[in-house]
Amino acid sequence: MGIRNVTFLGLPDGGLTSLSPGTLEDPIGKRFLELLPDVVITPDTTGVSNHPDHIKTCYATTYAFQKYTESLDALKEPNMARVGRGREWKEYAYERAFGNVDPESKEPKLYYSCMPDHVVSYLKKMKVVPEEAYGKSLVGTKDRFVTTAIDIEETKVEKGKALLCHQTQMEGVERFINFDQHPLHTQEYFILRMQGIHEVFMGKTDRVSETL
Repeated sequence: MGIRNVTFLGLPDGGLTSLSPGTLEDPIGKRFLELLPDVVITPDTTGVSNHPDHIKTCYATTYAFQKYTESLDALKEPNMARVGRGREWKEYAYERAFGNVDPESKEPKLYYSCMPDHVVSYLKKMKVVPEEAYGKSLVGTKDRFVTTAIDIEETKVEKGKALLCHQTQMEGVERFINFDQHPLHTQEYFILRMQGIHEVFMGKTDRVSETL
């Protein structure tokens, strides 16, 4: 997949909701400051599948992203970056995050991965996903809130191979791969949730979908 770095936080599978505040948010935020990402992707507030860990990760990542972009935004104030080594780091961070890009889309973006309502309805009808998951009805993201659809036709084989490496989830992976008409074989869906420090109006057409 071309991924160069993977970081494990050593936190318990299925136990993220019991963590004290900051236990998940702080290390995520620290990595943002180290990597200075242009795009961050996390599950939406439903966790896509109602999985409690995914929901917790959504909120923790959103919080960390807000703190990250606030720190970058502070660099715009000229009196914030004039002390010793701190100035060197801030100028470097500003260059990495904001240099040589289109002025209209230069700020880091936070995307929520999601399954639109029409996809979930179709998968339920075809008996590919259950009516309920984790004690709650399985629902999709309202179609009007989806800002971005990415065509993955050319990389769907790589996606399948990558999923087959997820050995602890093999039952679900095989069900996904074996259903030829699954919409997520050819497209993936996202909500552009934040652009820099600004929340994005949900439902607005995403002008930067091609640059994700």
